[in-house]
Amino acid sequence: MTEEKNTTEKTEIKQKELEAAEKTEEHEDPGQLLLSAGETNDYEDKLRLYDKALNLDPLHFDAWLQKGFVLDRLGRSQEALECYNKALEIEPEHLGIKCLKGFAYSNLKEHEKAIECYDEVLKVNSDDIFSLYQKGLVLENLGRYGEAMEAYDRALEVDPTDALIREKRLRLLGLIYKKGTLIDSPDSDFN
Repeated sequence: MTEEKNTTEKTEIKQKELEAAEKTEEHEDPGQLLLSAGETNDYEDKLRLYDKALNLDPLHFDAWLQKGFVLDRLGRSQEALECYNKALEIEPEHLGIKCLKGFAYSNLKEHEKAIECYDEVLKVNSDDIFSLYQKGLVLENLGRYGEAMEAYDRALEVDPTDALIREKRLRLLGLIYKKGTLIDSPDSDFN
């Protein structure tokens, strides 16, 4: 009889612990979970906290954005794109997400899609330094040096003090001079 009573008491204690845990979870705030995610350097912990926030509020824009960013940093760019698309469903005109999508496409070597994302941002804000710079990088990777130079030049018109862009532009000028062409082609070494 005592053994049965102990088992019943243990079951009741476990049940109360589960109920308390559920109540705590119900009262958690997605914003607080995002703050906690910002305090950890462990990407898996961040993802766990973002998922928890999204379980509480599936329309939490910042949770989708930050989860996408972390996934992209982990090399999971396809999953990042899915998060960015969810964020765009919530805020369709958000230019930052469109830039991040371009970055994710670039990581996936889908360069034309990356350029489309940057161009979409530049249609709305032609002075967006990040989009101009990233577009220049993608165009350079594609061997479209003239277009890359135009993107870097435009970025420097917006901010002539940006040392990184000036450095990239000078490096590209050296490459163009060495190859003797604005286009990277198989026969460019013969010019």
